[in-house]
Amino acid sequence: MSSEQNNVDPIIENTMVVNPNDGILPIYNGNNNNNNNSIPDLGGSSQPTDPLRLSSPIYPASPPNSRRTSKASALSDASPQRAMVMARRMTIADSKEDIDWFSQREYIMFKHELTSQRKINNFILKECKDNKRLLDLKCDDLTKTVNNIQTSVIFVSTLSGFLQATKLQFGIPSDYIEVISITISTYIALILSISKYYKLDELKEQIQNLREKYSLLHNKIEHRMDVLGPWNNKHLWEYKNATDKLAEWREVLADMHEQYRNIIETKQSLTTEFEIIMDTISRNKYNSINAYLNFSNRTELFTVQTKEADLENTIVSKQVHFPKHAHPTILLQHEVLDNWEDEESVV
Repeated sequence: MSSEQNNVDPIIENTMVVNPNDGILPIYNGNNNNNNNSIPDLGGSSQPTDPLRLSSPIYPASPPNSRRTSKASALSDASPQRAMVMARRMTIADSKEDIDWFSQREYIMFKHELTSQRKINNFILKECKDNKRLLDLKCDDLTKTVNNIQTSVIFVSTLSGFLQATKLQFGIPSDYIEVISITISTYIALILSISKYYKLDELKEQIQNLREKYSLLHNKIEHRMDVLGPWNNKHLWEYKNATDKLAEWREVLADMHEQYRNIIETKQSLTTEFEIIMDTISRNKYNSINAYLNFSNRTELFTVQTKEADLENTIVSKQVHFPKHAHPTILLQHEVLDNWEDEESVV
């Protein structure tokens, strides 16, 4: 062969072979547009390719001898005008075990968006609950004050009527009865005037209405958290099409954005009412009361939890004396909870 013939660049022919049960893909040849699954031989005959099975538990892939099959031996006897052809077979793997599902671009975008929505919900919910807690404390004080006023008015009014009705039976002089009646009437008029002057009933009603609005807002936010709850399980992305999963998430996210506009508008109006009712002095006062009550409640709760832990240890030590798989007659509250935060596969 001449030097010009030896410098001919080889042509790489890509041969993709799959499971014979699924059919054989046609060979891609850059110089041949005909769809066939044979490698043209330089002598004019066609040599069929051996199909390769998919790499799967049923049909394990046989190790190839070489990534490229050389046709050098056939080229020595070939015509000078024929190009050098080399076949390269590529095995198509259908196994998804090696895919890192949580490193995909779609999953990373979803993760950041979900984390943002959770932070938004938690921030708004915490702020609203803190405000409602202060309103609860002030409403409780106002309720006690108004109840004491109303109860005292009822009591002295009833006492005045009782004395008027039994003055003859008890032999009480009429002058005493008249003085007592005038005193009771003066007290009733005075206490009701003071209550009306400070607008205690109106303030109590305003706080009660504002507390109800905060409760409605809390329910909306908790509903949003329930909608996001199933998405916290990251294993839902395994063996799923990432693009379709992201499109499904974007529908939920669009609804979340629409709800968020309404929520922040509602929050703005509620915060304005809260600032009007609760001035700085009232907030400082009830923040101190709230801190003390939290300390007292946590102390009592720790005492109860210590007793429960001792009880559990006693039950475990005595468990051999009880039948297995025994169901309790009384189902306690903590035994039926199913919170999203208990998920072990949170995103």
